[in-house]
Amino acid sequence: MLDDELVIETPERVELHYVLANVGNRFLAAAIDHLIQASAIFIVIIIAGAFSDWRLFNSMGVWAAALTVLAIFAIYWGYFVAFETLWSGQTPGKRIMRLRVVREDGRPVRFFEVFVRNLLRLAVDFQPLPSYAIGVVSIIFSARSKRVGDFVAGTVVVKERATEAPSLEEIIRVSEIEQSRIERAAPAAFTADTRQLSEQEIRAVQTFLKRRFELTEVNRMALAMRIAQPISLKLGIASETLSPEAILEEVERQHRAQSRYFD
Repeated sequence: MLDDELVIETPERVELHYVLANVGNRFLAAAIDHLIQASAIFIVIIIAGAFSDWRLFNSMGVWAAALTVLAIFAIYWGYFVAFETLWSGQTPGKRIMRLRVVREDGRPVRFFEVFVRNLLRLAVDFQPLPSYAIGVVSIIFSARSKRVGDFVAGTVVVKERATEAPSLEEIIRVSEIEQSRIERAAPAAFTADTRQLSEQEIRAVQTFLKRRFELTEVNRMALAMRIAQPISLKLGIASETLSPEAILEEVERQHRAQSRYFD
């Protein structure tokens, strides 16, 4: 296989598999980005020329000339920093080529890594010896296809999967459908009119269920019992065969179902 694979093992012992970007893909992505940069710089020069009767720096004031130079520098160097920070490791060129910069542990890059790798882009990687020679040689001969900036910043460039992950809305919709199917299939442990509960009691149940796994097991069991006991008495629930946590889960489920019905 021509493309090298990067395997990262998380602290939970889950293996993440990434395909490393090769020189060809990275060159095409860089070419697209540089074309965009050149177009933006050309627009800046056109605007500067229009305001200086096309004599540019010969007739421009000191501040106007300084702003023009600053704008060109910001486009040349800040382009990569801005996009890779805001787009989580991607520039327009990388997005088109389906590439992304990530940290060596597989997590998204932060501003610090983006800043360092692009600072080295100017200082070392893309110096004309000939043009781009150091960066290209480093990518070819390094085990993880890294240029010097990647070594210093602790980053790698990987390929994104061809298939996209489902959107959050799709995941929520499928989860709700599956939950409804499970609720219809499983018989209720008891039936209760949750309208007898006050708003504070319902909120206590929902808050507990939402944050219960942040508690230790002992505290979770104690708090579940403290909330479930008065609710069981009010609703007439026989709690001998159910745990307090199971009672609260069923009460919250029936509350949602009854809310939809009575609303």
